[in-house]
Amino acid sequence: MSKRPSSRIAYLDNLRILVTILVVLHHVAITYGAPGDWYFRDVPVSDLGIMLMTIFVALNASFFMGFFFLLAGYFTPRSFDRKGLAKFLFGRLLRLGIPLAAFSFLLDPLLKAIQTVGVWNPGSSFGQAYWFHLQDLTFNPGPLWFVAALLIFSFAYAVVRVTRDVAGPSAERKPIALKPRVILIGAALIGVATFLVRIPYPSGRSWFVFQLGDFAQYVAFYAVGILAYRNGWFDALTAKDGRFWRWTALGVALALPVVGFLGGAFDGDPSEFLGGFRWESLLGSLWWSLEGAAISIALLASFKDRLNRRTALTREAARNAYTVYILHAPVVISVSILLMQTSLAPGLKWLLCSFAAAVACFVLAAGLRRLPLVSRIL
Repeated sequence: MSKRPSSRIAYLDNLRILVTILVVLHHVAITYGAPGDWYFRDVPVSDLGIMLMTIFVALNASFFMGFFFLLAGYFTPRSFDRKGLAKFLFGRLLRLGIPLAAFSFLLDPLLKAIQTVGVWNPGSSFGQAYWFHLQDLTFNPGPLWFVAALLIFSFAYAVVRVTRDVAGPSAERKPIALKPRVILIGAALIGVATFLVRIPYPSGRSWFVFQLGDFAQYVAFYAVGILAYRNGWFDALTAKDGRFWRWTALGVALALPVVGFLGGAFDGDPSEFLGGFRWESLLGSLWWSLEGAAISIALLASFKDRLNRRTALTREAARNAYTVYILHAPVVISVSILLMQTSLAPGLKWLLCSFAAAVACFVLAAGLRRLPLVSRIL
């Protein structure tokens, strides 16, 4: 029988830890030569290293932010059901709005001050640099664009709930298993929608603080998460589903070089692959969507089957995962700037920064969340 999910579900907590670590490693990879937008770049690694990191960030980008929205959508109805409209919205403003404002107006100037002292103007006063950037009140959420989007999605969900009579989950309702062809058709439709959005907004182009070219997946995954909670889709996943979607994800991933070649990604101008009204963009959007869906379901089914347990370490890491996401930018930048001062090879710096930044993020988050006022928000 389908049961209402508890506030902590072991395999979903473990997945949250994994995907949060992937966010840290993703931005470290960009620091050392992988394609993408980030605050700071060091000397890139070798051509082979860049190729490996490019594949890594491409696979990551196909699913990891969408997966965050999927999990957020899954837990949204339960939160609304338990709290009601007023407490739900207040809680969203507290947990999402305060970190968003703090990052934009306090941490973003801090990042710029770190770069000023460490890279742009070594030897200058950190306090003066921070004060200078602190006076620039431009809204810049950086990686917390996700938090801004989730805040908007949460308010949109609240509007739907107060204008429509949405039934809660029934204890008598059996989990519904979605057939692979239904998921594949849905992923293809998301790919087509992504292609259409990327005509005016190619991947990488921002509107306000959002890269709209990726938002067809984000909106769809958030909605799927809500439906998954209501219909027990996650509960119905089996070990067999995990095997099927792991092989599917591997097959689509192995098609990446072919898609990249056909889309012109290896000709020095990948723009045709990233957007516009052209078949190359359609091909790239379909690959991105299919791979994102396959990896997401493979992870859900596999972790549910094999890693649906927690230890003291994973319990603590799961509690701190959201804080790690908020804090990872200054940690990654600080560690990479410190390593820039050494004579280590770029490849070794990449590996050291990946490990050190990930560990430092969780340690710092654990300490920060022990502060009384912070613990109420994070």
